[in-house]
Amino acid sequence: MAWLKKLFSKGDSDDSERRHSLNHAAELDKGDIIKMSFLDQQDLSNKRFEVVEVNSYDFERELETSFTLKGQSGDIFFLSVCKENGKEYLSFSRILQRSQVLDLFSENDFAQVFNEGAGTRLERNAVPAGLEDWTAATYVEEEDCIKGYYHKGDYRKRPLPRFEDESCGLEYYLMAGSENSAAIEIEVYASGETEVLAVVYLDMSAIEEMWPAT
Repeated sequence: MAWLKKLFSKGDSDDSERRHSLNHAAELDKGDIIKMSFLDQQDLSNKRFEVVEVNSYDFERELETSFTLKGQSGDIFFLSVCKENGKEYLSFSRILQRSQVLDLFSENDFAQVFNEGAGTRLERNAVPAGLEDWTAATYVEEEDCIKGYYHKGDYRKRPLPRFEDESCGLEYYLMAGSENSAAIEIEVYASGETEVLAVVYLDMSAIEEMWPAT
């Protein structure tokens, strides 16, 4: 019967090898689960999310990995691990509807962001419901029309596509919030589609636990 035990033990070993190590948020992969700590953002606080997609942004060959998170209620968020001045932090973002953008800013003021040059200043008009802890009172444009590409898929361990028709070209704008913990990101794609995202920056400790996919 030893051979039978060995056979099943081998199967268990193979299964465990398929579970990748998960010691850092930057190692997340599709199917992994994260649990958030208690946060001001109620739609993130003490909730669990599954990584349902891993996609990539390429800005002058600087690769940024974006993890698409799905909550138990179906809410979708995007997570990136960022590093500045040697310190790592988490960037969580959510897509804003057009009506939410026009609640936050006047249409004429928001249009100024797309004028050439950084430095545009936006004052928040009102706070849409559910965005109380996702926005700042004032924003200043720090990144203006940065050219980049969006790649569907995970390119952390493989070369980026060689040809432009294998990716989506975009122009990127960043409005930094006055509280330094919030921002607005704008992605304008070559197709004309525009996405506006509310962003919050959180400490690495905001992710309380992580479990690899089984």
